Amino acid sequence: MIIYPVIILTLLIVGFVIIWRRAYILEREGKIEVEDESKKIKDEKRSWFSFAKKSHEPEAEVDKEKDEDFIKAEELFSKKQYISAEKWYLEVIKKDPKNSKVYSRLGTIYLEQRNFQDAKEAFEEAIRLDDRVASRFFNLSYVYNALGDLRGASNYAKRAIRLDPDNAKYRRWLDELRRGRV
Repeated sequence: MIIYPVIILTLLIVGFVIIWRRAYILEREGKIEVEDESKKIKDEKRSWFSFAKKSHEPEAEVDKEKDEDFIKAEELFSKKQYISAEKWYLEVIKKDPKNSKVYSRLGTIYLEQRNFQDAKEAFEEAIRLDDRVASRFFNLSYVYNALGDLRGASNYAKRAIRLDPDNAKYRRWLDELRRGRV
Protein backbone atom coordinates (compact mmCIF):
# COMPACT_ATOMS: atom_id res chain seq x y z
CA MET A 1 0.00 0.00 0.00
CA ILE A 2 2.77 2.44 0.83
CA ILE A 3 4.59 1.72 -2.42
CA TYR A 4 2.11 3.67 -4.61
CA PRO A 5 2.55 7.04 -2.83
CA VAL A 6 6.34 6.55 -2.90
CA ILE A 7 6.24 5.83 -6.65
CA ILE A 8 4.04 8.87 -7.31
CA LEU A 9 6.25 11.12 -5.21
CA THR A 10 9.37 9.83 -6.99
CA LEU A 11 7.80 10.46 -10.41
CA LEU A 12 6.84 14.01 -9.40
CA ILE A 13 10.36 14.75 -8.19
CA VAL A 14 11.95 13.32 -11.33
CA GLY A 15 9.53 15.32 -13.51
CA PHE A 16 10.33 18.51 -11.65
CA VAL A 17 14.07 17.94 -11.99
CA ILE A 18 13.75 17.28 -15.72
CA ILE A 19 11.68 20.44 -16.30
CA TRP A 20 13.96 22.56 -14.13
CA ARG A 21 17.06 21.25 -15.88
CA ARG A 22 15.57 21.94 -19.32
CA ALA A 23 14.70 25.52 -18.33
CA TYR A 24 18.20 26.00 -16.92
CA ILE A 25 19.79 24.76 -20.16
CA LEU A 26 17.56 26.99 -22.31
CA GLU A 27 18.37 30.02 -20.18
CA ARG A 28 22.09 29.25 -20.29
CA GLU A 29 21.97 28.88 -24.08
CA GLY A 30 20.26 32.25 -24.29
CA LYS A 31 16.99 30.94 -25.67
CA ILE A 32 15.00 32.26 -22.70
CA GLU A 33 16.65 35.60 -22.20
CA VAL A 34 14.51 38.53 -21.23
CA GLU A 35 16.15 41.64 -19.95
CA ASP A 36 14.27 43.23 -17.13
CA GLU A 37 14.64 47.00 -16.75
CA SER A 38 14.66 46.70 -12.96
CA LYS A 39 17.93 44.71 -13.18
CA LYS A 40 19.39 47.41 -15.41
CA ILE A 41 18.29 50.11 -12.96
CA LYS A 42 19.92 48.28 -10.05
CA ASP A 43 23.16 48.09 -12.05
CA GLU A 44 22.93 51.79 -12.94
CA LYS A 45 22.56 52.74 -9.28
CA ARG A 46 26.09 51.46 -8.70
CA SER A 47 27.44 53.65 -11.47
CA TRP A 48 28.50 57.25 -10.90
CA PHE A 49 27.19 58.08 -14.36
CA SER A 50 23.65 57.09 -13.41
CA PHE A 51 23.40 60.16 -11.17
CA ALA A 52 23.99 62.39 -14.17
CA LYS A 53 21.43 60.47 -16.23
CA LYS A 54 18.77 60.56 -13.53
CA SER A 55 19.17 64.28 -13.00
CA HIS A 56 17.83 64.85 -16.54
CA GLU A 57 14.61 62.91 -15.98
CA PRO A 58 11.45 65.00 -15.89
CA GLU A 59 9.77 65.52 -12.52
CA ALA A 60 6.54 63.94 -13.80
CA GLU A 61 8.22 60.53 -13.95
CA VAL A 62 8.62 60.53 -10.16
CA ASP A 63 4.93 61.30 -9.67
CA LYS A 64 3.93 58.43 -11.97
CA GLU A 65 5.75 55.97 -9.79
CA LYS A 66 3.83 57.13 -6.70
CA ASP A 67 0.58 55.97 -8.28
CA GLU A 68 -0.97 53.17 -6.18
CA ASP A 69 -1.87 51.06 -9.23
CA PHE A 70 1.69 51.35 -10.52
CA ILE A 71 3.12 50.35 -7.15
CA LYS A 72 0.80 47.34 -6.97
CA ALA A 73 1.70 46.32 -10.53
CA GLU A 74 5.43 46.62 -9.81
CA GLU A 75 5.04 44.51 -6.69
CA LEU A 76 3.24 41.77 -8.61
CA PHE A 77 5.75 42.00 -11.47
CA SER A 78 8.66 41.53 -9.08
CA LYS A 79 6.93 38.43 -7.70
CA LYS A 80 6.51 37.18 -11.28
CA GLN A 81 2.72 37.18 -10.94
CA TYR A 82 2.43 38.38 -14.51
CA ILE A 83 -1.29 37.91 -15.14
CA SER A 84 -2.22 40.02 -12.13
CA ALA A 85 0.50 42.55 -12.87
CA GLU A 86 -0.77 42.92 -16.44
CA LYS A 87 -4.22 43.92 -15.17
CA TRP A 88 -2.75 46.60 -12.90
CA TYR A 89 -0.46 47.92 -15.63
CA LEU A 90 -3.44 48.23 -17.96
CA GLU A 91 -5.17 50.30 -15.26
CA VAL A 92 -2.13 52.57 -15.11
CA ILE A 93 -2.22 52.99 -18.90
CA LYS A 94 -5.85 54.09 -18.72
CA LYS A 95 -4.77 56.95 -16.45
CA ASP A 96 -1.40 57.62 -18.06
CA PRO A 97 -1.17 56.40 -21.68
CA LYS A 98 2.27 57.99 -22.15
CA ASN A 99 4.07 55.96 -19.47
CA SER A 100 6.77 54.18 -21.48
CA LYS A 101 7.92 52.06 -18.53
CA VAL A 102 4.47 50.46 -18.25
CA TYR A 103 4.49 49.53 -21.94
CA SER A 104 7.94 48.04 -21.48
CA ARG A 105 6.75 46.01 -18.51
CA LEU A 106 3.76 44.77 -20.50
CA GLY A 107 6.13 43.78 -23.29
CA THR A 108 8.20 41.78 -20.82
CA ILE A 109 5.07 40.08 -19.48
CA TYR A 110 3.92 39.16 -22.99
CA LEU A 111 7.40 37.95 -23.85
CA GLU A 112 7.41 35.70 -20.77
CA GLN A 113 4.04 34.34 -21.92
CA ARG A 114 5.45 33.81 -25.43
CA ASN A 115 2.80 36.19 -26.79
CA PHE A 116 5.21 37.69 -29.30
CA GLN A 117 2.78 39.85 -31.27
CA ASP A 118 1.54 41.71 -28.17
CA ALA A 119 5.12 41.92 -26.87
CA LYS A 120 6.17 43.52 -30.16
CA GLU A 121 3.40 46.12 -29.97
CA ALA A 122 4.13 46.93 -26.33
CA PHE A 123 7.90 47.34 -26.85
CA GLU A 124 7.36 49.41 -29.99
CA GLU A 125 5.05 51.73 -28.06
CA ALA A 126 7.55 51.99 -25.20
CA ILE A 127 10.28 52.90 -27.70
CA ARG A 128 8.02 55.39 -29.46
CA LEU A 129 7.47 57.14 -26.13
CA ASP A 130 11.10 56.94 -24.94
CA ASP A 131 13.86 55.64 -27.19
CA ARG A 132 16.73 56.00 -24.70
CA VAL A 133 16.48 52.57 -22.99
CA ALA A 134 18.68 49.90 -24.54
CA SER A 135 16.90 46.93 -22.93
CA ARG A 136 13.73 47.77 -24.85
CA PHE A 137 15.57 47.47 -28.15
CA PHE A 138 17.22 44.26 -26.97
CA ASN A 139 13.86 42.72 -26.00
CA LEU A 140 12.30 43.87 -29.27
CA SER A 141 15.19 42.20 -31.10
CA TYR A 142 14.40 38.99 -29.26
CA VAL A 143 10.72 39.31 -30.24
CA TYR A 144 11.53 39.91 -33.91
CA ASN A 145 13.76 36.84 -33.88
CA ALA A 146 10.97 34.76 -32.32
CA LEU A 147 8.61 36.02 -35.05
CA GLY A 148 11.11 34.91 -37.70
CA ASP A 149 12.30 38.37 -38.78
CA LEU A 150 16.09 38.06 -38.57
CA ARG A 151 16.73 41.41 -40.26
CA GLY A 152 14.49 43.26 -37.79
CA ALA A 153 16.08 41.38 -34.90
CA SER A 154 19.56 42.41 -36.05
CA ASN A 155 18.54 46.05 -36.53
CA TYR A 156 17.11 46.32 -33.02
CA ALA A 157 20.12 44.53 -31.53
CA LYS A 158 22.38 47.11 -33.21
CA ARG A 159 20.29 49.94 -31.77
CA ALA A 160 20.56 48.41 -28.29
CA ILE A 161 24.34 48.27 -28.69
CA ARG A 162 24.44 51.90 -29.83
CA LEU A 163 22.72 52.89 -26.59
CA ASP A 164 24.78 50.56 -24.40
CA PRO A 165 28.02 49.79 -26.26
CA ASP A 166 29.70 48.07 -23.30
CA ASN A 167 26.99 45.45 -22.82
CA ALA A 168 28.53 42.07 -23.61
CA LYS A 169 25.16 40.32 -23.62
CA TYR A 170 23.88 42.56 -26.44
CA ARG A 171 27.02 41.95 -28.48
CA ARG A 172 26.80 38.19 -27.93
CA TRP A 173 23.15 38.27 -29.06
CA LEU A 174 24.02 40.18 -32.23
CA ASP A 175 26.81 37.71 -33.00
CA GLU A 176 24.36 34.82 -32.56
CA LEU A 177 21.90 36.54 -34.91
CA ARG A 178 24.60 37.08 -37.51
CA ARG A 179 25.62 33.42 -37.34
CA GLY A 180 22.00 32.32 -37.56
CA ARG A 181 22.27 30.23 -34.39
CA VAL A 182 19.15 31.48 -32.68
